[in-house]
Amino acid sequence: MTSEFVETAISKIHVAQLTQKKIVFTIATTAKQESDPYLTPLREFDDFCVLGCVLFNQVVLLELIKVVDGVVDVILVDAEKKVPLRLVDDSQSLIDTVTIGNFETGNFSKVCFTHVKLSKVFEYKPNDLTVNAAWMFLSQKLHFFTGKKICILGLGNIGAKLALKLVECGADVHVYSKEHYKTHLITQALNLIKPIGTIASITCHRDPLSATFSSDVLIGATNGVQIITDEVIRSVSKECLILDLGKNNLTQKAILYAKSCGLEICRTDVTSAIESFVSETFSLNSALEHTYGERLVSHCVLVSGGFFGGPGAIIVNSVNSPTKIHGVADGAGALKKQLTESDQENIEFISNEFNIS
Repeated sequence: MTSEFVETAISKIHVAQLTQKKIVFTIATTAKQESDPYLTPLREFDDFCVLGCVLFNQVVLLELIKVVDGVVDVILVDAEKKVPLRLVDDSQSLIDTVTIGNFETGNFSKVCFTHVKLSKVFEYKPNDLTVNAAWMFLSQKLHFFTGKKICILGLGNIGAKLALKLVECGADVHVYSKEHYKTHLITQALNLIKPIGTIASITCHRDPLSATFSSDVLIGATNGVQIITDEVIRSVSKECLILDLGKNNLTQKAILYAKSCGLEICRTDVTSAIESFVSETFSLNSALEHTYGERLVSHCVLVSGGFFGGPGAIIVNSVNSPTKIHGVADGAGALKKQLTESDQENIEFISNEFNIS
């Protein structure tokens, strides 16, 4: 019997089919466990449309796969393990376990690659899309990061990755999380990872107010915890930009006070990040299927699409149907700077063979 959620998903896919475009269906999950799965908005782009869902157990995933496989063109599945594996025992009760054996079994990715037969399946990382979308948004709002004080409340998967991207761009990043020792270790690690020439640094704080004091940007990146209070808002700069990255990070009093002060509050819109990722996925998949690889043409070796060419291999735009010659491989991952007489003869041969001007 099909669940109400799956029935709703089917009806939304039918709406997507009306666009007569490629349908990309995303399957994600979150570390914040909720009781019911939910659907994400239908987003329409020039060549494709994207819709999807957020699930919290593999039982619903298996049910969903049966109805979407072959109906949608592409399935993007969350590559990260964020939920426990939920097993069904003889009494049809769900049993939670962290993992089985010495490898990850709780992620959705393996389930999709094992059970989906008709639609194409690719992995993706929703958290990374959120980080990229947040960085791009702040980059265009602020124009530059150097000298800006940015506070991140919550230093989990998203907060830590965003902190590194921001400090690499010269932002003075201040972080706070309730687990101070863990936050301190992450902060040390990020400061070690950042480029040696980066003067800016990430500072860990024991309380949120010291972290947020006089911030130009305030980012809530906790997992659904209302960490941004009206007291926190009072500590930031008068033109502070507030970004609710973790969903429901602001208390109602904080929202009202921020609005009364004319402060801008925004949520991260991942639409542009999704469009970019899907386009890149299609492009790479096409390249791997049609242009990537190595091919022997008479006495000449052709390589393309990033395939590592040996000494003398001719690098072209497509091994199957070359229309451009980029150069000759030196065998060490670069182009030869000086061509031998043999190299020039091979280039002339390939040019004549494929009518390349």
